[in-house]
Amino acid sequence: MPDTDFLYLLSLVEDGIFVLGERCEIKYMNDAAARIFGFSGDREGNLTFIGVVRDYECDGLVKRCINTGDIQAASIKIRGKKQYLDIKVSFDRESRNYIVIVKDLTEKRHLEEIRRDFISNVSHEFRTPISSIKLIAETLIDGALEDAGVNKDLLHRINIEADKLAHMTNDLTELAMMENKETTLDKRPLKIDEMVRQVVQRLQAKSDRKGLKLNLDIERELPELVIDQYRIEQVILNIIYNAIKFTDSGGSITISVEKHNNGILFAVRDTGIGIPVTEISRIFERFYKVNKARDDEGTGLGLAISRHIITAHGGKIWVESVEGKGSTFFFTLPFGS
Repeated sequence: MPDTDFLYLLSLVEDGIFVLGERCEIKYMNDAAARIFGFSGDREGNLTFIGVVRDYECDGLVKRCINTGDIQAASIKIRGKKQYLDIKVSFDRESRNYIVIVKDLTEKRHLEEIRRDFISNVSHEFRTPISSIKLIAETLIDGALEDAGVNKDLLHRINIEADKLAHMTNDLTELAMMENKETTLDKRPLKIDEMVRQVVQRLQAKSDRKGLKLNLDIERELPELVIDQYRIEQVILNIIYNAIKFTDSGGSITISVEKHNNGILFAVRDTGIGIPVTEISRIFERFYKVNKARDDEGTGLGLAISRHIITAHGGKIWVESVEGKGSTFFFTLPFGS
C-alpha cells in the first residue's frame, strides 16, 4: 500500500480511486470514489469492488484486467441512474495491486445536453418567425405589393414577426447577462404593497377579457424591501401573465403577499391546467413551455429570467402544482436584500 502522505494526497483528488487485490477486495478507496458510488458505510470492513459499485459492467472491466493483465478502459452509464463514468483499470506490478480510476462525467454530460437543447430550442423558436417573414416577402414580390387590399396587412404581419424576433433576442441577451453575472441591480427601499397593486392593475383588463377573477391578499403594514423595482415587477408580471394564460374562463387567480421568516413571501395561485408532476422540475429551464399545443405566445424564457432575478436578490422561487387543478408559484425576498 502507498505511504500515509500519498494516501492523503489521493484523498484530495476529485477522481475516484480504488486499490484492489487480486480477488477484487478493496485495499483503499478515496473519498471521491465513495461519493461517486454513494457509499457511506464502514471502509475498514471486508469490502469488495462489486459490493461498493453495485454495477456488473464496472466489475467486469476489473475482471478483464485481472484475466488479461492489460489496461482496461470504458465509458459506462450506471444502470438505473443518470450517471456517466469513465473508468480505467491497470495493474501495478510493483505493489501487485489493481488501480481503478473513475472520472464522473455526469455533470459534463448534463451540461452538454443543456447546450444541445438550448441550440435546438433557439433554432426552433427563431425558425418560425423567419419562415413567416420569408413567405410574406415572397408573396409581396410575386405581386401582392401592388394590391392595396392586402399589402398593408402583409406588412403588418412582417412587423409582428419582427417584434417576436426582437423580443426573443432581448430576452436571450438579458438571460445571458444574468447567467454571467453582468447585470447590476438598482436596489432601493420600497413599499412592496403599493407596487404589487400597481402590477396587478396593469393585468386587470386582460384578466377581465378572459373572464377570470383576480384576488389580492396583501398583509397589512409590510416592512420595506430593498430591491430592484423594475426587476421584481418583471417577475410578478411574468408569473401573473402565465397564470392568466393557463387558466380557463371562469377561473380565479389569487396574489398573496405576507411576512415569512426573515423576509416576504409572494404567492400566485391559479385554478388553471396545472403542470404534470414529471415536468415540474423543468419549469424554470430556458424555453420550457408547459403546453406547446396551447402556448403560441412568449419566448419560454420568462421563468428562467425570473429565477435569476430572485436568486440575485437572495431569494428563492419554486412552484407547486396538481395537473388539472392549478398551480401556485412562490418566491421569497429577504429583508435587507
